[in-house]
Amino acid sequence: QRLYMRLSLEVLPTKLLGSGTSSLTTSLLALVPRGTRVYLPSLPGDAPAAMGAALAHLHASAPHVEPVPHIAASRVPSEAELLRRLDSWQEACSNQLSEVLVVRGDEGAHDTAAHGNPASPRPSGGPFATTLDLLESGALARRGVETVGLCGHPEGIGATVSTGEGIVHLKGKTAALRRAGQQPRIVTQICFDAERATGFVDALRAAEEEAPVSLGLVGPAKAQLLQRMALQCGVRPPPPATEPSELLERVAVWQRLRGQRHGAEAIHIYPFGGLRTTLQWLLRVEGE
Repeated sequence: QRLYMRLSLEVLPTKLLGSGTSSLTTSLLALVPRGTRVYLPSLPGDAPAAMGAALAHLHASAPHVEPVPHIAASRVPSEAELLRRLDSWQEACSNQLSEVLVVRGDEGAHDTAAHGNPASPRPSGGPFATTLDLLESGALARRGVETVGLCGHPEGIGATVSTGEGIVHLKGKTAALRRAGQQPRIVTQICFDAERATGFVDALRAAEEEAPVSLGLVGPAKAQLLQRMALQCGVRPPPPATEPSELLERVAVWQRLRGQRHGAEAIHIYPFGGLRTTLQWLLRVEGE
């Protein structure tokens, strides 16, 4: 079946740099289409130089993909340090890095899936307590970043922020980016309910938000792992015997009806079951 959308993936920097995983991960990325965005989460335990090293590795070994590093706003110690990091990332990419994704970076959050949870803020010792603080600093634009990814939450954020309220907050961020001459992109948190995930995009469009959306879905993985990730991310757990192919099919049908303008631009896959298993599944689904 045709998906009618582009593909984006998340890959941990440690998978690109690990002695036992680097070559396998790079060879698997050779299977994805040119222009696929590969998001690189920023986890609290990563070495400070890990992101730059991962970007350099992708630039040299998988130049057909578009790397998108995450920035955890509340974990940036100073604006000067942010600018230094951006300079080093541009150097690693031969000054071709044009897109980043900004999360708040709450303590304990798994940035790969949670994207930071505004309902449980982490005290920040740096200048950026929120994503918006970092966006309004102008630092990203000064270092050549043209597109900025933001996090969308189809199920709202815990018991404190409804889906509708989250969209209002999101529109404030996209407006700030447009004022700065930058393009926003919305990448959604994992969701195991196709109607809820696509309904979020419909609600964005009804609110006159035209930013491209990448819908966050999960590939094949063990049920216990999916239950654990749902709990960690604060989303509804998948129903028993959830089939990722069925979820993807429902999204593809919705996308065919909506089209590129009113639907999603991409599906954003969280490969919790492993990159090899996920890519094999995607190739099989697209071939059906």
